[in-house]
Amino acid sequence: MIEPRSVVPESVMPSYAFLRETPLEVKNVAMNLKANRAVGVPYTDEMIDKAAADLKAQADPNADSSGVEARYPKAKLGDFDGDPQRLTEEDALVAYLQMLGTLVDFSTYDDTTGYR
Repeated sequence: MIEPRSVVPESVMPSYAFLRETPLEVKNVAMNLKANRAVGVPYTDEMIDKAAADLKAQADPNADSSGVEARYPKAKLGDFDGDPQRLTEEDALVAYLQMLGTLVDFSTYDDTTGYR
């Protein structure tokens, strides 16, 4: 995230180092989940009610994350930006990237059509 070319010299990915310095704004996380639920994302009332606390616990290696693990069993937990004292946009982006594709139920996928 900081210097992609240090990993893959041919990379055209820009640096996202600024995310480590940008505090994560979490004041509207429950409203964001409610909006997503309105368009079909299956968030429960419990997930929405605990969204802000879950978000913080996911990136804090010292937090009690048992509730997060129960609600989101495939979530990756840990301090993603190297600073457990702060919650940054880098923490959020890395947590999101680690979840991509993990919640897909491939048993409903039809290889012949690409649909259910």
